[in-house]
Amino acid sequence: MKILLDENLPEALIEPLRRLGHTVDSVGSLRLKGLDNGRLYREFASGYDLFFSKDREFATRVNRLTEVAPVSVILTVIRQQPEAQFVAEFMEGLRPLRLVHRGTRARMAESRIVQIPPMRSSRHS
Repeated sequence: MKILLDENLPEALIEPLRRLGHTVDSVGSLRLKGLDNGRLYREFASGYDLFFSKDREFATRVNRLTEVAPVSVILTVIRQQPEAQFVAEFMEGLRPLRLVHRGTRARMAESRIVQIPPMRSSRHS
C-alpha cells in the first residue's frame, strides 16, 4: 500500500511501515508542512491508498465532502506520548487490521486507528 503520514505524526513511523512492505512518505519528507489541509487532500493525498492523521477536524471535514479522493483518511486516535512509545502503540494498533484492496479503497478492521470516512454499505433504497 502507498501510505502518506500527516505532519502531526512522527517521522519515526516511516521505517517500521516500510519494513511491512508499504511505500511510505510523510508530509515532512515531501516538504509540504504548513500546506492547507484541503489542498493537501485534493492535490497530494490522492496519490496514496491511506493517509494517516491525528487531526480530528480534518478527518471530519473529509467525511463531509461530496467528492472524495480515492485515498482513505485514517484518524489516528493514540494519545500523545514519547515518540518511541507512540510508534510502538501505532504499530501494535496495525496488527489486528486487515488491509484489503477493494478497487482504489482500503477496508480497515476495527482498531484504535479508525477509518474516516467509514465504508458505506451498498444498500438500495
